[in-house]
Amino acid sequence: MCETAGLRLAPGAARVLFEQERWVFSDLIDAHRMVLDRELIWEFAEILNPRWRTVAKEILLALLAPQHEAVLECAHAIRSVRSPRTCFRFLQQFTDWFNWLTNQGVTRLDDVTQHLCERYLEERHWSVPEPGEPRRRLEPDTMAEVVRAMQLPVLYGELLSSDGYAEGFAPWEGRSPSAVVGLKKGGPNRVPPVPDLVLQPLLATCLYLVNVVGPHVADLLDVVRAEADSGQELPRVTKERVPAVRQVLARLRAAGEPLPALSTDVVGRRVGRYGADPLTHLAWGRLARMAGASAFNEYAREQVLPEIQELAAEVGIERPWARQAAVIARADNGEQIPWTGPVGDEDLQLMANYVVTACLVLTSALSGMRTSELLELSVGCRRSRSVPGGGVRYGLAGRLIKGKGFGGAPDEWVVIEQVDQAAALAERLVRRPQGAPLFGSVDLSARVKNLRGWLERTGNREHWGLPVIPQGPTSPRMLRRTLALSIAERPGGLLAAKIALKHISVATTEGYAARPGGSQRLFHAETHAAEEEHHMKLTVQAFRDAQAGIMPAGPGARGLIDALRHVDAQLKEAARTDPKVLTDDRHLESLLRKLAKALHVGPANFCWFRDPSKALCLRLAGTPDATRPLVGLCDSARCPQATHHRSQRPVWIGTIATIDALLDSPRIAKGEKIRMLPERERAARVVAEIDASIGTALEEVA
Repeated sequence: MCETAGLRLAPGAARVLFEQERWVFSDLIDAHRMVLDRELIWEFAEILNPRWRTVAKEILLALLAPQHEAVLECAHAIRSVRSPRTCFRFLQQFTDWFNWLTNQGVTRLDDVTQHLCERYLEERHWSVPEPGEPRRRLEPDTMAEVVRAMQLPVLYGELLSSDGYAEGFAPWEGRSPSAVVGLKKGGPNRVPPVPDLVLQPLLATCLYLVNVVGPHVADLLDVVRAEADSGQELPRVTKERVPAVRQVLARLRAAGEPLPALSTDVVGRRVGRYGADPLTHLAWGRLARMAGASAFNEYAREQVLPEIQELAAEVGIERPWARQAAVIARADNGEQIPWTGPVGDEDLQLMANYVVTACLVLTSALSGMRTSELLELSVGCRRSRSVPGGGVRYGLAGRLIKGKGFGGAPDEWVVIEQVDQAAALAERLVRRPQGAPLFGSVDLSARVKNLRGWLERTGNREHWGLPVIPQGPTSPRMLRRTLALSIAERPGGLLAAKIALKHISVATTEGYAARPGGSQRLFHAETHAAEEEHHMKLTVQAFRDAQAGIMPAGPGARGLIDALRHVDAQLKEAARTDPKVLTDDRHLESLLRKLAKALHVGPANFCWFRDPSKALCLRLAGTPDATRPLVGLCDSARCPQATHHRSQRPVWIGTIATIDALLDSPRIAKGEKIRMLPERERAARVVAEIDASIGTALEEVA
């Protein structure tokens, strides 16, 4: 089977034979990390009719090996290779379809009718019943796969040896699966972004864990692991080593140092199993290692038990690590606090696991990687290189799975420094060998939920001054969509504290330019599509504002108003000559599309880049032939293509307030204050123009 399909098995792995009722592909060399173990074990015996097991085998083999000469003789066969993962889903669909036919009393495929197909599809349209939950109708993309599996025997009729549909019959003949279930392709991206009320606290928490808490966790974890490694070869505490234990006890008594305690979770498990006693919290293993041994035997424990009980009553029992922790600044007010209270081995490992979750969230949120790409990140994936002119470019090496053959293709994602730091910290914390998965599971909804619960349960959220993370869905797809929309809508803004969207946009563009066929090409395209959609919304809003008498201001206002008046005249003419009821803005958008393509959004103005020869920024830079404006050089008070709008008024008001604060400051030199005055006058003039432009209807503007 594997030789026929071109799948590579690990050396020594058992071969998969066509005659077997169970195909096991668990030893495939190229299986990527999105593939689940169960997806590599195909159980044909679950199909009740033995004749139809052969049908399923023949079709699946044809999907795996479409270039086989027997498959090439099928005129309508699919010519592109399908992955084992896709074929496993088809096997599930075949099993459900064939067994449903069996339960209806059908024993041969040539007895299948269109009526049976429609009955089955209607039953499959509904979700599996759950206690207390109403059944819901499944989405069209889910149902399209059901129809596709029902139609596949038609495509491979010449190949099937045991059974097939009646000659001339095809389920929903002449209609594609998408047409049957009403699936519309090429529509808008339906993945919602992470709500800002969830995103901002989540990113703030993860940045704090990675940048502030994480380095301390990693340093202490190195010490704990080194001690654990050194203690593996130590002998047990026997009669001969009891004096050494007593020396340790004497040292603790002299220093007033508490005996070592177990982690909270371990204590809970011990109490549940053995019940509570005065030494339930004592970490016997840690005490043994302090005496140069690995563990106590029963005799040695009985010998020192009275002395330990006496010492515990005198100095107490406390978790051994970070008893005098270094101080850090709280996230909310900067107050200096110990980075943690005393912790045990398991407490520290649990904390490390949640810091790794924070690393995963930042990597996903600040790079836009898909789930498959996050899973393919391995220990040792970090790349960095110097760039001309100074600076460093950071990258994460992995594999691109989507759109590639089974196993994917090597790829590298250009990232910002914060993502590189998160990956470096995760590598330290997970302590896995080179090539091992960096993050393991990337189920962000579950991991963020657990992180939220741990922060509250341990009191660490309050201790560190972190915001409450509200409940809400979080996934790599949602974070990717959030990042794309943020770059498109706020190119000069911040995604979170000190995380500039411009830096992420530059890294994404460089990754796309370096590998035009790589994974960042798709994210770059998604961002570009979101940007076009946002610019269209802004252009439509400018038109609606103008209709309502809220005109643009600035040097380019006259040109923009003329363009909007022209569109308004076209709409009125269309309404006069071809009156119809319009339920959306599609007609308006089609008229404004050219204008929207010329829009470039600045931090405090819009640039309608319709004529490069008029762009002041290009004249100042000496690049009159450029195809995009240089927003960083924009002087919107002078450029004939720049406009100011009501939505930008708060930015200019903020500029005035900032300059006023600096003018009132005794620390600013008098000469510097004089140089600030023209900038303040410019901002005040822009605000006055915006205020003056409100109140004139579009048709009144001559």
